Amino acid sequence: METADTLERDSECRAGGTWRVGVDIGGTFTDFVIRAPDSQLHRLKILSTPDSYSRAITEGLNEALPEGARRSIDALVHGTTVATNAILQGIRQNIALVTTRGFRDTLELRRGRRPDSYALQWAPPAPLVNRALRLEVSERLDADGRVVVPLAEDDIDRCIQILRENDVVAVAVCLINAYANPVHERRIAERIAAALPHVKVTCSSLVDPEPGEFERCSTTVVNAFLLPVVHEYLEGLESALHGIGVGCQPQVMQSDGTTAGAGLICERPCLIIESGPAAGMVAAANLAAELDRSSVITFDMGGTTAKAGLVKDHRVALNDEQEVGDSINRGGGFSRGSGYLVRGVCVDLTEVGSGGGSVAWVDGGGALRVGPQSTGANPGPACYGLGGTEPTVADAHVVLGYLNPEAIAGGKKPIHRHLAHEAMGRLAQRLGVSERDAAWGVFLVANATMRRAIRAVSVERGYDPRHFTLMAFGGAGGVHAASLAAEMEMPEVVIPVIPGLFSSLGLMFSDVAVTRAAARRVELSTPAMEGLEDAVNALAREAAMELRHHHRLENEPEIEAFVSLQYRGQSTTLSLPMPTSGTLHERACELARRFHEAHQRARGHSAESEPIEVTTLRARVVARAPRMRFCDLAPAVAAVQGRNASARPHTRELYFGPTLGVHRAPVIARADLRESPVPGPLVVEEPESTTIVPPGFSARIDRTGSILIDTRRR
Repeated sequence: METADTLERDSECRAGGTWRVGVDIGGTFTDFVIRAPDSQLHRLKILSTPDSYSRAITEGLNEALPEGARRSIDALVHGTTVATNAILQGIRQNIALVTTRGFRDTLELRRGRRPDSYALQWAPPAPLVNRALRLEVSERLDADGRVVVPLAEDDIDRCIQILRENDVVAVAVCLINAYANPVHERRIAERIAAALPHVKVTCSSLVDPEPGEFERCSTTVVNAFLLPVVHEYLEGLESALHGIGVGCQPQVMQSDGTTAGAGLICERPCLIIESGPAAGMVAAANLAAELDRSSVITFDMGGTTAKAGLVKDHRVALNDEQEVGDSINRGGGFSRGSGYLVRGVCVDLTEVGSGGGSVAWVDGGGALRVGPQSTGANPGPACYGLGGTEPTVADAHVVLGYLNPEAIAGGKKPIHRHLAHEAMGRLAQRLGVSERDAAWGVFLVANATMRRAIRAVSVERGYDPRHFTLMAFGGAGGVHAASLAAEMEMPEVVIPVIPGLFSSLGLMFSDVAVTRAAARRVELSTPAMEGLEDAVNALAREAAMELRHHHRLENEPEIEAFVSLQYRGQSTTLSLPMPTSGTLHERACELARRFHEAHQRARGHSAESEPIEVTTLRARVVARAPRMRFCDLAPAVAAVQGRNASARPHTRELYFGPTLGVHRAPVIARADLRESPVPGPLVVEEPESTTIVPPGFSARIDRTGSILIDTRRR
């Protein structure tokens, strides 16, 4: 087991106070940040356990905390990839869909979008429900929720019999216009639950009560698909935690950057598809506010994937939907149909299969490719010496001199340099180039893939990345950040404290929240505003009741209201916060102005003379978590990192491609940097991450402990 910082049990682990734990479970590593009763932070990094993700949590807590301290854990907040991985890994489950007669093929018809207009052989991903288990019932509601065709009870009997005969484990119930009136869906769910109590049932009117036939059906089916997986995972995690003396119920990071209790997540597991990455963006937003950077693009590169997100005006950018299940997962209205669509508030994040463990390979045309295949935690990159033989991005880092050739993770994780050279040598032979040039090619191809993610959250959203700061974290984020920023003409890179465990740190900042939504189709106008606000208040009361049911609140929760808008006749919407001040007329005018402005930025045009329609209302009730200031954390973090740093600075040869060539660069600790700029090339080594400052760039440290890299070459 590899630890970045094992707690000094006798002096630091006192059972007399409460502890708060943030755990981020990634595809390769599981990261811990632990806040002690004296507010000191401690860190831990171990390999993930894909056969049972919760095992890494219990093993880490056993190593980090004695039993008395484990009993005093007041909150354990974690981000997990278990939902995403279940879809990405193609796990097949026997689930069914019950829908209105004539609509069983909604999942096949989709939205008519293609990820590549010129890929003639492209086919959409196979539906998560086999056609034989897409069952129809006779019923019909109109768009206002009035019953047009009564629900046929005989059809429900037939569906139950089919479910029983096929040993179905979960059922999605999605009827046409059920968002306007859930009465038929509830009846079907009640009948199935009474006849087959072991089968998990989810209704679209609970998961996604919004218009949009395909969107609602897809979201409900994904939720049903994840129900057995996530329920088993969280049930096993709670049992394992109780087994080692942890009494609190774990909280889980949701895709929107807030947390919820395991009870709520067991009902709506589709809420945690972007669980882990969202935590990093929460920490980034807090740091952006402290640094007074209003425009930030986040870049999180781990062992399996790289993620890019947007923080604007110190707030995490959110979207109404996301797609998961392809080599590039993205949120927002321009998702292109390459994955499974899930509708619901989520961080505006794009994820690509380009991490430290991503495999480098040569395609049939002789071109070098990187990912999306990954070696993960087992067997891992060749340089880890755990049995992996394929060349990876991490092996390229070793060959280029970027990664410590002896050990990482504070010296706890040995690096086998000769294995990295052997793997890269085989790739070089196929390409007909030197080992170094092959590694440089892997580095550049990985960068090209990651630029797609950055463009997706900036250029494709109407933002110019040249006006943004790149905030990089994750174990490998600092290796690529400066070169990526230069390629995108971004002037500055910020590497925050504890970058390798930054998402775990973000869990410490996370608020607890419950979101409720309802369809409300009406033209935006002054008279309509009062009714819209009344409806939002009703949703907020419902969300607040659920929040108090699942959580013990110390402060009065806050209400955030959002409205989805479109020009009349459009099929896609934009979600905006509802104005909170001014008269009804002023609030209606302000909302219209924001919509025109957002539409111009996102879609490239606006039509101020066109009527605007409201389609959906959302209320999010938020219980704010205690805030941490990075400038208060910096001294403690620097002390810990100083203990893990090399005894003395040294130098290492780094290769920056055929143009800049080989440079011998100082290898230093973060604590060796000062407020005045230090010219590159530099290697800043830390227990869980490495930062590369290329030639011509400079780096300094600021009051928050962050490394600031100026990417304007001199």
